Amino acid sequence: MSPTTDCNPKVEIPSGPAERLAAQLSSMLPEAAVVQVRLQGPRTLWPHLGLTAVNARGRTLRIPRAKALTIARWIIRSFPQAGWAASGGHAFDLRTAELRGLEA
Repeated sequence: MSPTTDCNPKVEIPSGPAERLAAQLSSMLPEAAVVQVRLQGPRTLWPHLGLTAVNARGRTLRIPRAKALTIARWIIRSFPQAGWAASGGHAFDLRTAELRGLEA
């Protein structure tokens, strides 16, 4: 056994798609803890996406529109089974990589 075995610990690589998405979004939005996605338009879903990023203290973060739309699309396409059209939106927790429904 080499004395340098423990010098370079292995970096944990996220295993599932939700964990990988959470890791990628955490690097894009370093201050965000939760990302909320809503489909605001009842007739035309894709052009009316709404995204809100919230930090750990509950404060809303400013995100440029193009970045917000891109992130919202990534989340919706990563969780197609979530029933986006029938719900009021979902919150994706970047710390736990869990998707949950938004309370009205």
